[in-house]
Amino acid sequence: MSWPDAGDELRENLDEAQLGKPEPWYFCLRHQRVEQGHQCPARFLLGPFATQEEASHALEKVQENNEAWDAQERGEDGGAS
Repeated sequence: MSWPDAGDELRENLDEAQLGKPEPWYFCLRHQRVEQGHQCPARFLLGPFATQEEASHALEKVQENNEAWDAQERGEDGGAS
């Protein structure tokens, strides 16, 4: 049998302003995983991201940005500013 968390009832009656904003999500380069909040030093973190899902794609986003910046340096920006 699973007992409810004592804070569940309290949290149901509070809104986000009362609870505070949730910690943002990061991708930790040291551990190669998604983490919520600053669990590791900032120098190892990519982010912040609003969701765990966004953070899980951090390395893909870095690759996309690098390719776009490389193309822009070569003058291949396709007219984008």
